[in-house]
Amino acid sequence: MLLLVGAGCIPRQQTPQNSVSPIEANQPPATEILANPALRTSFEEAARHSAIAYIAELSCFPTSRFDCTSDGCVPNAPGTYYFVDYGTDNGTYFRCDSKDCDSYPVKATPSGIYTQFSPSTGQAMLFKVTTDDVLGSKGEFVDVATIGTGTIVSFGKCDSKNPSDPRAPARWKIDP
Repeated sequence: MLLLVGAGCIPRQQTPQNSVSPIEANQPPATEILANPALRTSFEEAARHSAIAYIAELSCFPTSRFDCTSDGCVPNAPGTYYFVDYGTDNGTYFRCDSKDCDSYPVKATPSGIYTQFSPSTGQAMLFKVTTDDVLGSKGEFVDVATIGTGTIVSFGKCDSKNPSDPRAPARWKIDP
């Protein structure tokens, strides 16, 4: 007898026969825990006054987070926000909490209506954002980070720091 076991698979929740699971609908599950207000305050303060936000093309705040292991995923309160600078040859991804930001060099790779940011020095993360409004989802992101054999998956929304800023990518400008 041959027994196959999938490593790292997330057990799928049972869904009624005529419904679509959140995974199939490309949406996070409905169960969410909101971010701590201190995280929102830190994000807003950093977006207004930090040098990181000044250079970043994208500022991104999570709406949901899921902590995953081989046993499945559980909702958790978002604990990080993000700034992404990719206007230079070497992009930088900043993962911030209410105390500080860590920076990681990244490579930006456009793919259809998305731009994917992957580490250029081996960190275990992936950041992907919708850069077109074809699906009405411009600015939506997913951030995937691993810690040991666990995974933290965050979903949210990115905005250009200032769409009228001449440094903002053309695809982020607001049409009149």
